[in-house]
Amino acid sequence: MSKEIINIKVVQKTINDEKKRFVNARELYEWLKSKRQFADWIKDRIEKYDFIENIDYFAVHKIVKGVKTRADGMLIDEKTGQIIPKDYV
Repeated sequence: MSKEIINIKVVQKTINDEKKRFVNARELYEWLKSKRQFADWIKDRIEKYDFIENIDYFAVHKIVKGVKTRADGMLIDEKTGQIIPKDYV
């Protein structure tokens, strides 16, 4: 595995009086250069690592042509360490 620096924006949020750091899942997906569809990739990661919505990740909705879509997600920075070694080849 290459020792490339990950340049992904980190956002800090407070949840239950605890500060946590998040990264954009789509940015991570693009950095990993996954060949899978994003929706399949993120769903698999959420199930595989037992991410809990509104605790481990937040859905970020976009409105496209008046329809709300679930295009992106935010994952806790701490948990991205579980994803990167297994997905980045």
